[in-house]
Amino acid sequence: MRRTTLKDLAEMLQISTSTVSRALKDHPDISNAVKMKVKEAAETFNYVPNDFAVNFRKKSSKVIGLIVPEITMFFIPSIINGISSVLNKEGYHFFILSSNDSFETEKEHLETCINSRVDGILISLTNETKDSEHLKKLKEMEIPTIIFDKTVSQNIFQSIVFDNVKNAELCADKLINHGCKNILAIFGDENLEITQSRLVSFENRIKQFPGVTLNIIYCNSTDFVKEKLDIILNDDSIDGFFAMSDETLMGLHSSLIKRSLNNTNKKVVSISEGTLPKYLDETYEYQINDGYEMGTFAATQLLNSIKNPVSGTYEAETTVHHL
Repeated sequence: MRRTTLKDLAEMLQISTSTVSRALKDHPDISNAVKMKVKEAAETFNYVPNDFAVNFRKKSSKVIGLIVPEITMFFIPSIINGISSVLNKEGYHFFILSSNDSFETEKEHLETCINSRVDGILISLTNETKDSEHLKKLKEMEIPTIIFDKTVSQNIFQSIVFDNVKNAELCADKLINHGCKNILAIFGDENLEITQSRLVSFENRIKQFPGVTLNIIYCNSTDFVKEKLDIILNDDSIDGFFAMSDETLMGLHSSLIKRSLNNTNKKVVSISEGTLPKYLDETYEYQINDGYEMGTFAATQLLNSIKNPVSGTYEAETTVHHL
């Protein structure tokens, strides 16, 4: 069935489309009798206002584009919930595009957002993204954009990250305080800025204790963690483990279970969204990176940028501190 338009209602009632439009908006110049006829006809024929056309006239789509590297069970769902909680209250809608960790797909999604006339963009960059050159077009077109979680060095848009330095140092302290002497640290993609910031701070903290040995591995996925640990766990002297994320923690946990090492004196510490460790093993300690908190903060900052455009450059990242 074809969608009923303002023109259809006007022809049925033999009045102008402008009269129909004003009647639906309770304009004082329209009589109550005409308003009643128009509203009855609109209800009878299931008339639905064309929000896109209305917002287009206002030069606002009330739509936000959300681009993420991938949608997994780790972290991203809580970020989406945080974003949704803010945007819904402000009357905004948003659509989600997954780049599948492909830089080329990320660029295509940015074009989709531009062509969809979004009011703003929230983006977490892919592992393949090495610079911000492809984001300059957004700046030129004055499309407010916030980069969150996975970023690259740039001064075009505001970046929102967690305090990776502090979290990694606190995790190192937990292992040291537990008395660990031979620690295995599991990091993600070594080319990512988030990996490097956590690595440097964790390693520097451990180096302050000469009697502690640190072993480091890089794994791009949960399965890769399991593959590497199948060999490394032959070394029974490892008494402490650090996982830089929920994804690496899942691989570590699976490997410890396989070797029946989970209920021993070996200490496991991770940086986590906060939900996973509680269900894996209550002895696991973690520093929380609250995805919901990051989502609400990123969405709030984007709406502020939409309402109060700021020209110029951004010299530093904004750090989200867990409360």
